[in-house]
Amino acid sequence: MLVTAFNRTWAQLLHPKFRTVFFIGIISAILVLGSLIYSLYEFWPKEYQTGFEWIDTGGFTMLATLASYVLFPPIATTVMSLMADQIADAVEDEYYPHRKATRRVPISEAIVSGLKLTLILIVVNIIAIIPYLILFALTAGVGTLLLFLTINGFLLGREYYEMVGMRHMTRRPLHIFRKENSGTIFITGFAIAGMFTIPFLNLLAPIVGAALMTHIFQFLAEDKNLNLKKETI
Repeated sequence: MLVTAFNRTWAQLLHPKFRTVFFIGIISAILVLGSLIYSLYEFWPKEYQTGFEWIDTGGFTMLATLASYVLFPPIATTVMSLMADQIADAVEDEYYPHRKATRRVPISEAIVSGLKLTLILIVVNIIAIIPYLILFALTAGVGTLLLFLTINGFLLGREYYEMVGMRHMTRRPLHIFRKENSGTIFITGFAIAGMFTIPFLNLLAPIVGAALMTHIFQFLAEDKNLNLKKETI
């Protein structure tokens, strides 16, 4: 299921709607992230010395790098949530014309959903900074990566699923369907989180994630013989 979803997503990556969302979404996310890092640099206590050379000489670089990895997924996903319809429409036009969504998600609902995830991702990853650092010291970074992928895979999987699913279902059946397929949704989210950790590929991750989850949602709905037209009402 996941392999087929990836193959179909990569095959469609040059679709005009994908390109439009890519440029708007990535430029917006980079501008927001750049502004945050610049603000961090301006307020960084340059005159303060801890006595640890590796912190005093490379502390800002380390923090900026960590902030980039932690903040880019939620920021990019928030921007993507406002344009997810275009990606999902392109996927469904190509592969699922008989199961296209008829429910248009209100812009206010998309904004609230995106901002909620952003806040949750930032707070949870800030709380996890100490475990990240401990695992980095104990496992040479392997444990940190696995914990990052697990936390963000769960949250991103849920959010991308809801971005796609809201076009077909109202909240209650959407949540019930998510619980019934939580394992598949988590694995998909884990894969999306993994893309966010790879330089350059992380620029495509928001678009690939939205398209990937559209395929997964459609596969699950078909497997469960779910009447999407009925659920939309």
